[in-house]
Amino acid sequence: MRMKVRHPVFDYLFTFIVVCNTITLSLDAYGASDELSNFLETIGNYFTYIFIYELGSKVFALGPKKYLQDDMNKLDGSVVMMSIFEKIYTAAVSTGGGSSLKTFKTLKMLRTLRVFRILRLLRKLKSMQTILQVMTKSYSSFIYITMLLFLFILIFALLGSQFFAGIFDNFPWYGSELSK
Repeated sequence: MRMKVRHPVFDYLFTFIVVCNTITLSLDAYGASDELSNFLETIGNYFTYIFIYELGSKVFALGPKKYLQDDMNKLDGSVVMMSIFEKIYTAAVSTGGGSSLKTFKTLKMLRTLRVFRILRLLRKLKSMQTILQVMTKSYSSFIYITMLLFLFILIFALLGSQFFAGIFDNFPWYGSELSK
């Protein structure tokens, strides 16, 4: 089982499934027909079961401790756990009879968190990993650049308000209905 989980074909297969899931999630839109919504719901259920299988097989093959050492596995596991929570909650609410629209909208929002699984593609793209590493290393200097930019904006806003104060009082459109 461990050889199967660590095989590149297993990883590529589930990466492909994640891409297909992302495409399926992008098809859902406001005002979609009931037929399309039901189809996407069914496909989403299949994807959930496939991801539960992936989680179970990785945890069984690697063990929980080794599974949680990889950050991508943590991301995948948390998304799958949210999907399991969604399934359990939906089943509990639907058997209770009193299901509110607000509850289902919240659960649909949780489903969109599955899109974060597409981040597993970053593991495959070495150039993207390099860019992300450079961005994380330069993050602290980015904060200082942003603070400097806001300081310049503040200075020029104060200069502009002092320099142009009262100049626009003589124009006919100032104070009219157009400026309100």
